Amino acid sequence: MRNVIIVLVLVAAAAGAWIFFKARGVHQAAVKWEGQVPEITSEDIKKDKDVVNVKLTSRIDAPIDDVFAAFQSPERSQGLVEEIKVAKVLSGDDKKKTVEFHITTLGQLQVLTVDLTYQKDKNQIGIKTVEGVIDIDGAYALSPSPDGKKTLVTYTAVQKNKLPLPVPESVERSAIKEQFANLMRAIKKDLQQQGKSTADASELRLAA
Repeated sequence: MRNVIIVLVLVAAAAGAWIFFKARGVHQAAVKWEGQVPEITSEDIKKDKDVVNVKLTSRIDAPIDDVFAAFQSPERSQGLVEEIKVAKVLSGDDKKKTVEFHITTLGQLQVLTVDLTYQKDKNQIGIKTVEGVIDIDGAYALSPSPDGKKTLVTYTAVQKNKLPLPVPESVERSAIKEQFANLMRAIKKDLQQQGKSTADASELRLAA
């Protein structure tokens, strides 16, 4: 009996150490997303209990129709940035698509399936979680610049973590910013590869 207790204590200690080092790694990864992020022009992230209200914006140097078309081809984001490992369209058409993403966030791999709904008349793309550790109910609204050469992407969402352990607000904020920034980077890179970006040569070199 004593040996069994010793084994259980050792297993519990090993599990505790693993959780500690994993949590420590997440915290360290979150630090670089604190403060201003180049891909994000404005941010407003507020947490109330277990619900997070998000509003983020980003400027993409391409016409609004091209940006909307890039959102309609989420599978092209796979591999455009290192963090988006898989972007697989499971079903759908030009009005709605169900997509499975495998995304590294704060060094941890997340698998989530989302519904993307496309409203071209409103230049808006809705996003809602089908399966995953985060419930997301939000939308990407696209607005053209006066000259029509650039697009402002405004992401608003209500998000809720379904993880069994509480997540510090600072870590949650960093994770949200990282996912949004990486998506914007992937879309920009996709448009650059298609020759549809209006950014000048120096900006393209910095984004590469």
